[in-house]
Amino acid sequence: MQTSRLQVPRPAIDPASDDRAWFLKDSRWEDPVWRFAPTNALEEELPVSLAWDFALQEGRHFTDARYATLRQTCKQLVALIRCRSLCTGLPLRPRSVLNYFFSLRFLVRWMDREGLSRFAELDAAALLQFQHWLAELPTARGPSRSASTVQRHLYLFTYLHRFRMELDDGLGFDPFPGSNHRQAAGDREGLRRPWPSTPDGVAVPLVQAAVDIVMRDAGRVLQAMETYRQAMAATAGRSQGGYAHTGRATRRLKRANSALPEVERPLASVAELVLRIDMLYAACFVVLSYLVGPRVSEILHLKAGCVQERHDSGACVDSPVTVIVGSIFKRQPGYDGRPHEWVAPPVAVQAITVLEALSAEHRMVSGRHELWLRRRRGNGATEWFHARADQLEIASPSRVATQLQRFGARLGLTHQDRPWRLTTHQGRKTFARFAALRDRTCLFALSQHLGHRERAETDHGYVGSDYRLNQEIDAEILQQSMAAWEHMLSAPGLGGRAGIEIVAKRPRFRGSRLKQDLKSYARLLVDAGLVLGVCDWGFCVYREEHSACLGNAAGPNPARREPSTCARCRNFVVSPQHRTYWLEQARRCESLLNEPALPRQTLRIVRERLNEAHTLLRTLDAGSAEENSHA
Repeated sequence: MQTSRLQVPRPAIDPASDDRAWFLKDSRWEDPVWRFAPTNALEEELPVSLAWDFALQEGRHFTDARYATLRQTCKQLVALIRCRSLCTGLPLRPRSVLNYFFSLRFLVRWMDREGLSRFAELDAAALLQFQHWLAELPTARGPSRSASTVQRHLYLFTYLHRFRMELDDGLGFDPFPGSNHRQAAGDREGLRRPWPSTPDGVAVPLVQAAVDIVMRDAGRVLQAMETYRQAMAATAGRSQGGYAHTGRATRRLKRANSALPEVERPLASVAELVLRIDMLYAACFVVLSYLVGPRVSEILHLKAGCVQERHDSGACVDSPVTVIVGSIFKRQPGYDGRPHEWVAPPVAVQAITVLEALSAEHRMVSGRHELWLRRRRGNGATEWFHARADQLEIASPSRVATQLQRFGARLGLTHQDRPWRLTTHQGRKTFARFAALRDRTCLFALSQHLGHRERAETDHGYVGSDYRLNQEIDAEILQQSMAAWEHMLSAPGLGGRAGIEIVAKRPRFRGSRLKQDLKSYARLLVDAGLVLGVCDWGFCVYREEHSACLGNAAGPNPARREPSTCARCRNFVVSPQHRTYWLEQARRCESLLNEPALPRQTLRIVRERLNEAHTLLRTLDAGSAEENSHA
């Protein structure tokens, strides 16, 4: 029986070295280039290495003899960081260590420039000088570095201070007395997450297109791929060039396509097949990332047969729950990570089925089970032409990112009149934001994807047991609540019964500190425990005793929360940003009233909805006019 590797296997120790280099592979402590032993399957394909011979001023290099003492301390520091994270106490994975090495390289270059040869020579003034130098260094994205970037570099000083007793040359002073590296960098509210979620205007067409490809287009692509395989196999023994093989395959694809003249988006050439296979891989990633929520490393490590069913014997109805079985690697020391299961909506199950079909031949050739096995060079259909086991590897995150960007360009995705750049992290962020919105329409869509019978079930348990994802969702809820309060405190006019109350009681913010005062007051309201619901048609300043949706102490009732119920609720607020929704609501109602065959009861309901929309729009207009007259 095959056993799981719970720890990174230590390579055999060279007699000339010692056990301190246990985390290296095919390299030694004294070598100018360190190659880290892989800690998961992705790192087997893309080993992490760092070079100690980086350039310094006046043509010198860090491997020169004059830097031997400092270099030894730097290697000790990197080894300690690899073995023990200050945050978790667990070993860090090589890619995280590489980021600290980059920060260390910045510090060494600055010390060489200032004539400093030991960390012990640093003091508070030197730390401040380094911070200013670092902040003013130009980057590819702008003339200076952001506070969040600077604070990541400053965290290295915390390691230098905490590990000072284990280093030959540690930091002799507390770099951040009474504060931390975030505050020292000027990031008063902690790290502002640099990874954005995908805006709604981009995410909706993106997910719709991905679902359409996975559910409808995948069968045609896989069939065309099989036609290509057969054509290439038929010419395998002939001494013709690659172009002749491709031409023969193209002719066979055209013949197969002519037999189905009604098919949309035909596959009539090998070039089109190559593109469509890459788009199919991108669509599968989008479906899994945006509708299930794993990280990119967790998606790329999925294996054939990962879709399974679970039966809950304690449930009232013994209906199986379909899950995707995989592993979480973040903050997990083991090679195989921590086993985890994600609830799988039907479209995600279909995406796994498609990936199993795409990888079937590669898995057979290599004897491996990963779903994202791809040829190292060559995309699309050409992957299956004389593929060998040594040419196959798990697709890297950068390769997936490139496919996502091509996918977005093909769909013409834009945000604020500019092309939107898709990245591998956005799906998980968007999933967290989507769940955090607690919007009735969003919850309905999510419940459909998760196969829940009730939206309340989705609202109660949409994140499963993923603690880190729970944290991200809580952070999104906090951010959205603060943004909503800032908007309500500064909007020229508000509609809804609670909106009128807020306008009457809110303080007036003026002067040069207006934005800061608004943010501080909004944070005060959030910290006071005011539950705030956010949806497409307005805000809910929730108070249980006034709840028209019959909510409880925890918050609004998601099963009864809808525009008409909210419109008559004392907790409801409409701001100018919701004006478009209510204009469209009025337009739809007016269109329905022009239907001659509409039943009388339906007409009565439509007129009520139209009056609700007009009332809210008039309140918004009146508030804006009053604000303008005061101005």
